[in-house]
Formats: sequence, structure tokens, C-alpha cells
Amino acid sequence: MTTIVRRAKEQNKKIVVAGCVPQADRKIRELEDISIVGVTQIDRILEVVEETLNGNVVKLLAKKELPSLDLPKIRRNKLVEIIPISTGCLGACTYCKTKHARGHLGSYEPGVIVGRVQ
Repeated sequence: MTTIVRRAKEQNKKIVVAGCVPQADRKIRELEDISIVGVTQIDRILEVVEETLNGNVVKLLAKKELPSLDLPKIRRNKLVEIIPISTGCLGACTYCKTKHARGHLGSYEPGVIVGRVQ
């Protein structure tokens, strides 16, 4: 990841990084002056991109409850839908940042999942 970020900086590109690694490891030097979206803030990605394009650096790393299942999606196949039923992790693997980034396991209410399927 740091190589890609470094290359983008060298080309003076606007950068937004999202996901488990920046959420769990906030001390990565290459991420100090770029926008970051944590795993539970992904519903605010449009806001972060717009602010970054306007020259601002945004860091949304606070952990929230489960992200909404109603986020817009681009589907390449109208017959396929991927619906998460939980987020987080029960394990404590020393090599993985998922638990540090996403926290303990959290499950969506069955009615919300059924609503998304319908």
C-alpha cells in the first residue's frame, strides 16, 4: 500500500485510503497527510472524496455501530447481491488487522437482512 500512496503523492494526486489497514495502524508515515476512511465510516465516502478534491485532509476513523445495509451499490449482474450478515471478528490472529480495525463481531438484525433481500 505504501508504494501506491508514495507514487500517487509523487504525481500530486488527491488520495483517499479506506479499509482495515489505515483503521488499525494509524502510525503509517505515508498516511499522515492524506484522507482516510475507517471501515465503519464507509457510508461517508462521498463526503470524504469531495472534501479531498477541495484540498482538505479528512480522517474518519471513529468506530460506529454496524454500517447501514442501504448503501448504494453498483451491480454488474442484476441477479447477484452480496449481503453482509455481520461484521467484525471473533479471532485474535496475530498477523491480521481485521479485529483491530473492525472490532468484535456484530450482526445485523434478521429483519434488516430480509428487507435488503426483498
